[in-house]
Amino acid sequence: MRDIRKALTQGPLVLFHRPGTSVLERLVPAENGPVRFRMHPWEGANQHMDLIVEGTLEDIGPLDSETGNRLGEATTVEGTARQDHLERVGLALETIAEGALEKVVLSSRLSVRVDAIELDAIVRQQALAHPNSFSWLLHHKDVGTWFGSSPEPLVEGRRPHFRTACLAGTRIAGPANTESPWTQKDQHEQQLVTDAVVSALESVKCEDIQLSQRETVRYGPLEHLRTLVDFSATCGLEDIMAALHPTPAVGGTPRKAALDFISRHEGHDRAYYTGWVGLEEEHNVQYFVNLRCARLENNIITAFAGGGITAGSDPDDEWQETRNKLRSLLDPIAHWSE
Repeated sequence: MRDIRKALTQGPLVLFHRPGTSVLERLVPAENGPVRFRMHPWEGANQHMDLIVEGTLEDIGPLDSETGNRLGEATTVEGTARQDHLERVGLALETIAEGALEKVVLSSRLSVRVDAIELDAIVRQQALAHPNSFSWLLHHKDVGTWFGSSPEPLVEGRRPHFRTACLAGTRIAGPANTESPWTQKDQHEQQLVTDAVVSALESVKCEDIQLSQRETVRYGPLEHLRTLVDFSATCGLEDIMAALHPTPAVGGTPRKAALDFISRHEGHDRAYYTGWVGLEEEHNVQYFVNLRCARLENNIITAFAGGGITAGSDPDDEWQETRNKLRSLLDPIAHWSE
């Protein structure tokens, strides 16, 4: 293992694990390097920059070289109050009933204190827990330390052929689910995302749009519904990203009404949560929606999680969904008791 502490003194630190691979990688900072790591904030974030680190890649070891240990207890410091979240969900349901919204995503925030934590261990443990997700960590003097693990590609592929994913619906994974149908609410929520993604791609003249069969994918203790969308593009990458993001999976629909509702009522700054993060290597692109992410500062992890509110939502279930998602991020590195 490379000396991560030494790397911290030499500029930005970027560590990551690509879905389905067996190694951890590091981006070694180098001006005009061939690889770019990019972390883009949520559309409504306050004073958060679009951060780009250029450099070259190196392997820092196989995933199974060190299994690591749990870091003990994570003690709650503060966060979104349950009652506040329930009231916001209730207000969202009223707005949906009035016809102004069809779906809106509401998130909650949680800060926990943990023992001393090794930065490479964070990425390793996330990758071991979520091997088919993009797990990453960035330490930068301008934004501090952020990390996350996302199962949702925003744009990946090699120009001009790309893929995106329509991810929505959440339930606890388990053997009983094998033959169990998803609820109508979850299926409707996921279909809203799929319809919006196809419309967005058509708006920037993408071609050969092909949808996979809807499938169930697992993320740690959770399952989601996903449809993969392959397409060809002649427009620029920035045009594609702007058309797709924020999708109804992280914002809502109609987009403007949902983003306005979030800005007025959510109650905290999302910062980089539900922005996007990933890599560009020449013509190859791997960008992911920044789900299940957190900031680490002075041994305090501030994590974010959200859920889509539609006409069929139950406020208590929506609160529990945010707890389950927070646990999927925290459990690989610490034990958190509500």
